[in-house]
Amino acid sequence: MSPLEERYRRLLTWLPEPARSRWADDMTQTYLQVETADDPEYAEFGSPSLTDRLDVARLALRLRLGAPGASVRAVATGQTVRLVAVAGTVALASLALLGLFSTAWLHGALPLVDAPDVGGTPGWGPWDALFTVVSVLTVALAVCAVRGLAATGPLAVVVLVGQLGTTLPGMIRPLELLVQLTIAVPLVAAALMPPGRPLHRPLWLVPIPLVASVSVAALRPGEPPEWTWGLFDPVVQWALLTTVAGAVLLLRRGRARGPAELAVAVLATATLPALASRWPYETPPGYATVVVLATLAAAATAVVTGVVGLRAVRALPVVPADR
Repeated sequence: MSPLEERYRRLLTWLPEPARSRWADDMTQTYLQVETADDPEYAEFGSPSLTDRLDVARLALRLRLGAPGASVRAVATGQTVRLVAVAGTVALASLALLGLFSTAWLHGALPLVDAPDVGGTPGWGPWDALFTVVSVLTVALAVCAVRGLAATGPLAVVVLVGQLGTTLPGMIRPLELLVQLTIAVPLVAAALMPPGRPLHRPLWLVPIPLVASVSVAALRPGEPPEWTWGLFDPVVQWALLTTVAGAVLLLRRGRARGPAELAVAVLATATLPALASRWPYETPPGYATVVVLATLAAAATAVVTGVVGLRAVRALPVVPADR
C-alpha cells in the first residue's frame, strides 16, 4: 500500500458505517487513478487535495443525516434535524410576522388600529428596513423548510447572518447573545436539513402561530397583572409549547418513537439560553416566577424526551436504510 493510498483510506474513515465498508475500496481506487494518472510517483509523496477532503466531509455529513446509502439510524437523525428545522423556523416566522405587524402599527401603516402616542409617527430608518427584509426572509425560510426545498440551506444561512446584523448593533447587555443562541439552533438545523418531500398535512404546526399570537395581547391598552407579563414573552411561550408537545408525544401509544421526541428535546433545550437571559433583569416577581417555571418545564421536557428518543434511535439496526 502506497503512502497516498494510506492517506486516502485514513480520510475515508470519516464516512460512517455501513457506507464506509461498502464504498471505501472503490472510492480509494478512483482517487488514486485520478491523482496518479499524470504522475505515478505522486503515490509515494502525495496527499489528498483540499477539494477531496471537502468532498469527503460533505458526503460524511450527508450520510449522517440520512442520504441514500446511510444507515437506519442516520435516517432517523435526518428526520430529527428536519423536524427541528421545520418547527423552529415556523415559530421564528410567526414571531417575524408579529414583528412586522408591530412595526407597521408603530409607523401608522395600519389605519384600522390606533397606534400608541409616542410623540409623532416614528421615522422609517435603515434598521427598520433591514428588520423588514430579515422578517420576510424568515417567513420564506419557513415555507421552504415545510416544502423540503433545496433553497432551505442557503436561505437559513442568510437569515442567521441577518438576525445577527439586526441584533448586535443595538445590543445593550452581553446576555442578549443567549437569545441569539436560541434562534441559531433551528436556523443551523435548517442549514443542515437535507431536501426532501413536502410534509404531508403538517397539522401539528398549527398551534405554533396560534401560541405566538398571544404576544399581540400585550399591545392592548391597560395594565395586565404582573404574573401575565411572562406569558407575553415569546420565549416563555415557546418553552411552554415544547412542554405540551413533549407531553402529548409521551402519552401517545402505538406509534414509533425516536425523531419526534429528539426534536422536542432539542427545541426545549434551545429555549434554555434565552430563558436564562431573562433572569438577571429587574423584573416584577410575578414575571420572574413565570420565567423560572417555564425554565424548569423546558429542562424537564428536554431530559425526558431526550432519553426516550435516544433509546429509540439506539435500538435501530446499523444497516443500510435501502435494505
